[in-house]
Amino acid sequence: MSSEFPQTPDFTVQEERLQYGAEKKKQRDTARLIWASKPRKEPSPKDLDFQTAEIVVPNKATGDLRSFFEAEKKEIDTQPNRLIWGDNLLVMQALLAQGYEGQIDLIYIDPPFNTGENFNFPNEVTIGDQTFEKEMPMSERLAYTDTWDRGIDSFLDMLYPRLQLMKKLLANDGSIYVHIGPNISHYVKIIMDEVFGNVNFLNEIVWQRTGAHNDATKFGVVHDSIFIYSKSNSWNYYPVYISHSEEHINTRFNEIDEDTGRRFFAGPITAPGSGPSRIFRGKLIAPPKGRHWSYTQEKIDELEAKNLLYFSKTDTPYLKQYMDEYLEKGRRVQSIWTDILPSKTGNEILGYPTQKPEKLLERIIKASSNEGNLIADFFCGSGTTAAVAEKLGRRWITTDLSKTAIQVTRARLVNQNAAPFQIQNLGNYQRQLIYMRDVKLKEMYNIILKLYGAAPREDMQGFGIKQDDKSTLVFVCEPDRPMTGRKAIDLAKQAYLADGKGYKKIVILAWDYELDFDNDFERLKANKKEIASCEFKVIPSDVLKYLRKTGVNGGSLADKITFYQKPYLRMGEPNVRQRYGDTVDVQIKMEQYVVLDIPLKDEEKRPEIEKMLAKNFAALIDYWTVDWDYDGEVFRSTWQAMRDRKKGEPVPVVADASLKKGKKYTIAVRVVDVFGNDASVTKELNLR
Repeated sequence: MSSEFPQTPDFTVQEERLQYGAEKKKQRDTARLIWASKPRKEPSPKDLDFQTAEIVVPNKATGDLRSFFEAEKKEIDTQPNRLIWGDNLLVMQALLAQGYEGQIDLIYIDPPFNTGENFNFPNEVTIGDQTFEKEMPMSERLAYTDTWDRGIDSFLDMLYPRLQLMKKLLANDGSIYVHIGPNISHYVKIIMDEVFGNVNFLNEIVWQRTGAHNDATKFGVVHDSIFIYSKSNSWNYYPVYISHSEEHINTRFNEIDEDTGRRFFAGPITAPGSGPSRIFRGKLIAPPKGRHWSYTQEKIDELEAKNLLYFSKTDTPYLKQYMDEYLEKGRRVQSIWTDILPSKTGNEILGYPTQKPEKLLERIIKASSNEGNLIADFFCGSGTTAAVAEKLGRRWITTDLSKTAIQVTRARLVNQNAAPFQIQNLGNYQRQLIYMRDVKLKEMYNIILKLYGAAPREDMQGFGIKQDDKSTLVFVCEPDRPMTGRKAIDLAKQAYLADGKGYKKIVILAWDYELDFDNDFERLKANKKEIASCEFKVIPSDVLKYLRKTGVNGGSLADKITFYQKPYLRMGEPNVRQRYGDTVDVQIKMEQYVVLDIPLKDEEKRPEIEKMLAKNFAALIDYWTVDWDYDGEVFRSTWQAMRDRKKGEPVPVVADASLKKGKKYTIAVRVVDVFGNDASVTKELNLR
């Protein structure tokens, strides 16, 4: 626990009650978990806008143009599945404001429960046949650091209000599964009791997640816990059955029916509690002391007539449970799950550290929902919940703060040819900064400006002037939101007019950029003359150590770190290849993709990568997609190409489609590289 709240306080029970609330009469179920920073106020709905960055119509590149026509016919559902990038606290508050209270039938979450610098983040990338370690994006590093900065207290600060929101979103007959590790599970159980009520606790599932751990000084830890709670006294539950083991069958069904030769198990037919004697084979037999016969006399007579009773040598009656009938139904799953171990090979493996087996989610979803129900996972990770919900005919919403998680999930759903779905951002919002709790906002802006080599302006918070180029203004984006196209346009206007004389250029330093930023910025910039030229850079992870220092001398900070430039993408002009009646075959080629600043942990590896990319830039591309008829608002992905993560083969650099004559097309292309960077361009094609 936090040092602010000692684990062994030096005061009596009475003094403790005075500290945390007036002493009350003895009551039932008042136990609570107390920590120094426990949020006092329950979060409420917030009217925040979702921005649809992309509608994905899965159509993986095959070279067969018929697939394009099939993709064009697909329409997104009126209640679409949603993959949302953003802070799940805000996402849930926004969902509540949109009328989702009581609408989610099943929630599964697997929050990050490892402490320290292990962020459960996929930080290795493969380029060609080489593997490299990349830097974690700054926005994600700050968020994950914030989750464990003060140990368990920080984690509980994060989880507690989110559980409160999940309870509001959960349907009255719904249930929630919280997947957690043994290092933190006992704390989570207590706050789950508080939020959902201990009467609504259904199960603790013990899931064996791995084989043996041969720890030298303790028993090997090979399990996670999954807590299951309902919202009310009525919930959906459908028993799950699995096949029996050979050992279980051979030891259990050890009797043979003399008449039929069928193997059976002699099952007891008594239950706790005293009861009367019953007649068996014309003889009155009393039940064992303190027990009673499970059946009425009428039922006993029926079982005897069907030869379903077996009598031991002591004349004790048992029920015949035949092996063949038992095997057909299977064995009912109990609360210890040892039969689902994560795969080490196969198509399911995505290289995501926290990835869970699809069979695990399949069991959970089948046990607690029906087809057409809405499933939610607010810690998306590799997208297993969405992928399995899709296969089982459920609707889904999944969210993650990690852009990498969003990209991995999108590719996964495309690979399994999912129904069309939305990718959304959480729009502009005003809220208390969540990442910079230990750094004053003004100080944070000033440190980053100095690191970039700009002199902070006292009259314009977040702005500075480049020290070696007085015609360049520099702006540091807020740390709790991605830079949007509209915000960039507003800054370019402001720079053009600032100080009466204006500035030729503005450099924008952002922690991250919203999905579809490039297309959005170019669309808004069209026909605007009174704006400064813009350069966009990404604030690197290295800045974190400077933000945590105090009394930093600004004059010594310049050139200490590298601010990453947004990637450069060049597409060739659309090429009309063949004409068939009222359609034409069109091809567009990716000619160049350059990451000017590669976010590597080991700088010595940079020349090696640059040499590889000079030969084949496509080795850097993880995923690219095309909207052949971009409307200027929402990117509709109807063609996708993805790198084969196992074989390490690069993506194809050419996309094909068949377009109808008679109109002018705006073709939009979006590229995502192995480092999580994305870039977009548009091309015009006139087929009138």
